[in-house]
Order: sequence, then C-alpha cells, then structure tokens
Amino acid sequence: MKQKKENNIEIGKLLIDNKEYIYPALFYVAGLLLGSLIFNTINNTALSKLIEIVLKNSGSDFLAVFLNRFAIYLSIYALCVLLGMCLIGFPVINLVPLLLGCEIAIKIAYYYINFSVKGIGFSMLMIIPEGAAIATVIIYAIKTSTALSKNIYNIAAKGMNESINIKVYLKSYMINALIVVLIALMNALASFLLGAIIKI
Repeated sequence: MKQKKENNIEIGKLLIDNKEYIYPALFYVAGLLLGSLIFNTINNTALSKLIEIVLKNSGSDFLAVFLNRFAIYLSIYALCVLLGMCLIGFPVINLVPLLLGCEIAIKIAYYYINFSVKGIGFSMLMIIPEGAAIATVIIYAIKTSTALSKNIYNIAAKGMNESINIKVYLKSYMINALIVVLIALMNALASFLLGAIIKI
C-alpha cells in the first residue's frame, strides 16, 4: 500500500514537472481528433475541393512542396512566437498545437478517404513523421514563449521588478526557426525522391 502511494506521488510529481510539455501534446492530440472530424464533415464540399487543390499542387515538385510546408509551418511557428511576445499570450498559446494537429489530421484524412491503403502508406511515410517533428519543435517553442509571455505579464501587470534577457529567447527562437526550415526541406526532398516510387 505504501509502495503504491509512493508510486502515485512520483507519477504526480512527474506530470507536474513536465506540464509545459504535456499540455501542448494533449492539445496536439485533440487537434488530430478535431481535424479528422472536420474533414469528415466538410468532405465533398467546396472547402474539401480547395484542400484537394492545395494538396495536389504540392505533389512531387520539390520547390512546390518546400514552399507549401515552409509557408504552413513557419506561419504556425510565427504565431507561437508572436503569442510569446504578448502580454496575455501564455493562456492561449496551447491553441497553436491544436491548429497544427488539425492541419496534420486533415491531410491524413484526405489521403485515406481518396486513396485508401495507398493513402495510409503515404501518410505513414510522409505526413506522420513530418507532423511529429514539427509538433516537437512547436512544443519546445511553446515552453519558451510561455516563459517569455509570463515574464512580460509579471512586469507589466503585476509590477514585478524582473529583467528579461531577450537574447536567450531570440537564440532559442532562431534555432527553432532553423529546424522548421530543415523539416520543410527534408520533407520536400523526401517527396521529390519518393515521388517516382510512390504514385498517388
């Protein structure tokens, strides 16, 4: 009984110590579920056709895939950075992985509904690894943005005498932005190389 209680305390402490990673991950999973539901709801509508056009136009062409991924993921990342620089950014910043999860799920749902088994294979090779990589970057960026936003809030709203070392935050943001570019580049390269093998 004592051992069980100690294990529960350790698990609780582990959850509390890692809440800045757990909350965004839960919102990301919620986004995946929401994205699947959204695509099922809008299937065969004008919006569904628009999604189809966007995904078809970013097929096996290297530059088109790179620009598509770069634009989407840099926009999501920029939103995360912007919320970090806002006075009240930290309460709503976990909505960023929710948006990301929706975007990933809509793509997976599109390929599954339109291409069945080939769509699942394509998603497992191209979309899921990319989604996991970008979600990891966003979760780390959320930790940085939450800390920055809380510091700004403490200084502006609570009048606390704190100093913000902006260089530390900028360095972290720049490293994460570079990783976002590398993920887009790797995905575009993989799409280009596998385009000749996987016809979808």
